[in-house]
Amino acid sequence: MTGANDQGRSHTVLIHVFLLFVFVETGEERKLVSNDMYFRSVDECVYFAQRLHKQGQKITSYCLPAMVDKDTKVY
Repeated sequence: MTGANDQGRSHTVLIHVFLLFVFVETGEERKLVSNDMYFRSVDECVYFAQRLHKQGQKITSYCLPAMVDKDTKVY
């Protein structure tokens, strides 16, 4: 059943995910190089964040919760 206020609106279904951010360099040279990898599990996200961080001192990576459209590619 559709209410009068819902007429003509499309409803986006959002899901909770964990977004992996990856930065290179430090200080003012620090640059965001990736923020498009979404994971269903915080454990999976943190696994990749830790693996990337171990590759070098100038790589910083971490996971933050986010909400994305249900059709977004999620690992």
